Amino acid sequence: MKKKLLIVSILVLSGIAIGMVISSNLNIFNKAVAQTNQTEQTPQKTLSDIQEGFTQIAQMAIPSVVNISATNQKKIKSSGEFKEFFKKFFGEPFEFPEIPRSSLGSGFIFRKDGNTYYVMTNHHVIKDGDQIKITLSDGTTIDNVKIVGSDPKTDIAVLKFESKKDLPVLKLGNSDEVKVGQWAIAIGSPFGLSSTVTVGIISSVHRKNIALPEGPDYQDFLQTDAAINPGNSGGPLLNIKGEVIGVNTAIATPTGAFAGIGFAVPINLAKNIAEQLISKGKIERGYLGIRIQDLTPELAQAMGLKEEGGAVVNQVIKGEAADKAGIKEGDVIIEVDGKKVKDANDLRLYIGSLPPGREVQLKIYRDKKFLTLKVKLGKMPEQLSQAPSSIEEESQESSKTSSWLGMTVIERDNNVVVVSSKDKAFEMGIREGDVIRKIGDIKINSLNDFENAKRKYEKSDKPVLIVVEKDGVKRFLAITPSSS
Repeated sequence: MKKKLLIVSILVLSGIAIGMVISSNLNIFNKAVAQTNQTEQTPQKTLSDIQEGFTQIAQMAIPSVVNISATNQKKIKSSGEFKEFFKKFFGEPFEFPEIPRSSLGSGFIFRKDGNTYYVMTNHHVIKDGDQIKITLSDGTTIDNVKIVGSDPKTDIAVLKFESKKDLPVLKLGNSDEVKVGQWAIAIGSPFGLSSTVTVGIISSVHRKNIALPEGPDYQDFLQTDAAINPGNSGGPLLNIKGEVIGVNTAIATPTGAFAGIGFAVPINLAKNIAEQLISKGKIERGYLGIRIQDLTPELAQAMGLKEEGGAVVNQVIKGEAADKAGIKEGDVIIEVDGKKVKDANDLRLYIGSLPPGREVQLKIYRDKKFLTLKVKLGKMPEQLSQAPSSIEEESQESSKTSSWLGMTVIERDNNVVVVSSKDKAFEMGIREGDVIRKIGDIKINSLNDFENAKRKYEKSDKPVLIVVEKDGVKRFLAITPSSS
């Protein structure tokens, strides 16, 4: 009897256990099915949300984006070779009739003062226009448009017009926070097609030294693959929040049409320029009075500097701000106002964004020591003067030559001058006509000095500093001799 009860109890418990396992497995299965269904729905919902986000940004921003037409009435003069021909038929003097020439671009409303609206655009869009016309997204045309100011060095211009309509103003973002891979939305009038929206990403930041027909001199571009075409110039580049992060300016293309590479002026730089144009009508830039170059890792090592980034002073212009503050050729500017200097362009942009008379603090590396100097900025001249040549054209030179690292030099009027450059010397930037001023810690005034430096450093497996000069401007180079 007891044995039967024991068997029954075991069977009951086993049934309960099996039921629990089955129930548990069913719950797991149901959860898995639910999770699978949820997973299947997520991509569609996410894409739908993204699409809705782009739609909202477009609807919000388009009313603030304008089409700009700049017209110039220009006479075309007949050339001398056709003068007699036209005289025969039309009499003298003969001039062609005025032919209106116009350029099309974009812009966006970024500020409002009462009934006065301010539009930001590119300098190259309006530079030749004596009649500016703006067309709003609803088709309203505004003829009474005034140029507040324009800056060719950054390619930024500001226009203004009066309107009793309550027009929306775009919010300006912070271009310093822009990162590669973030969404980028371009709005403008490519080929005259107003209110065109294109989407891409930020492909790169801090682009510089881009060869563009219209400049500008100051380059710190955002690069994007959002489609930009002729007519987009001056329009806004937006982030995913709908804030302006750049002013669409140019494209790199072999055909004239978009090829996936567009450039925009960062809004922080554009905003600074726009504010000065509104308050003063012109741009006055701070000026150190120096010529500078990038500090490369090899050059830093040759100078005994462990810092990354900086600007090397090639030349100090006599009587200017840097000269008065005691800055010397060969100094490396590491920081300005506590901010790390990434390269020469970074320093140039920062100083150029400050007004004359502003005092800046520079951290400098000189002779293996760090110094801090305060400099009161001067005013940048309209045209920078060319440095005088360091060698007279008529001079006495020796027929004796010496060669090293792919360069051949001669002695001319107590200077060692490069007469040919190839291989390693050419690769590092030494050119014919350069004057060798210093190799390592040896000053070069003769071929004998050059030979001494050669003997001292020819087996060096570390970068060696070489200072060359041309047209009064020094350049600081670094080369590892044993690798040549």
